[in-house]
Amino acid sequence: MITRRNFLRTLQLFSAGAILPLTAEKLSAGTSPMKRKIGIQLWTFRDVVKNDLAGTLSAISKMGFSGIEPYGYDGKFFDVEPAEFRKICTDLNLEIFSTHTGITAENAADYAQKATEAGLQHIILPSMMGRPHATIGDYHKVAEELNLIGEICRQHDIQFGYHNHDFEFQKIDDQVPYDILIQDTDNQLVSFQMDFYFVVKVGLDPVEYIRKYPGRFGTLHIKDVNRQGESCIVGNGLVDFKTILKFPGLTGNELLIYEQETYSEGTPEYCAEQSLRYLNLHFH
Repeated sequence: MITRRNFLRTLQLFSAGAILPLTAEKLSAGTSPMKRKIGIQLWTFRDVVKNDLAGTLSAISKMGFSGIEPYGYDGKFFDVEPAEFRKICTDLNLEIFSTHTGITAENAADYAQKATEAGLQHIILPSMMGRPHATIGDYHKVAEELNLIGEICRQHDIQFGYHNHDFEFQKIDDQVPYDILIQDTDNQLVSFQMDFYFVVKVGLDPVEYIRKYPGRFGTLHIKDVNRQGESCIVGNGLVDFKTILKFPGLTGNELLIYEQETYSEGTPEYCAEQSLRYLNLHFH
């Protein structure tokens, strides 16, 4: 049985260098060098990261990930000041690609200013975070706020984005709310973090959205979905990553951020290893 204690012990072994089955060095023996950087959303390791931040980050670095996407940013990262958190990551050769945060128009200036101390490239609103979204009018109002937040973030040289779930694709008055958010926002101020898991789970084709809104997706959540509707190891599910990630509508500069929330195939670290291996083999 996989327990939290066993998982923490495995991460400690990774940190000590005892288990390194899929480091970049070993992968390079059979593949070409990876050209695209791949990050990981720390929610994947949510059960351990709060209790062993340094050990978890060390394990992630040894696995071969290039960067991270923390969650819960509130001016600090897991109660660590931005400059200190940046140093921890830099010492482990990890970039802080982006962060999920409950950003609002009111706290955006403070959050963005502190995020520059961490060297962030993107700040992502991970959902509505309590904003009304029952009507199309609500979505128009949300889009207005997204533009305001985006303008504030741009003043700090940070790109602001919105991460989808599945509810944004449920029609209201015969309109798709996700389309409202994209169409009502300035492409210079607001990007979108497409989560492939949710798009495919509701029966839509991510390529169609990429084709419809080229250049709007600055970051991509690489999350696969199995036939039971659960997230799974990348490459084992229903998402056609080989087609999507090579689609001409993508610029090639989008940040790829792996995430997994359920683990029927093994421990979180095993799933992360296998997912990274798949991405390294097919998208180097």
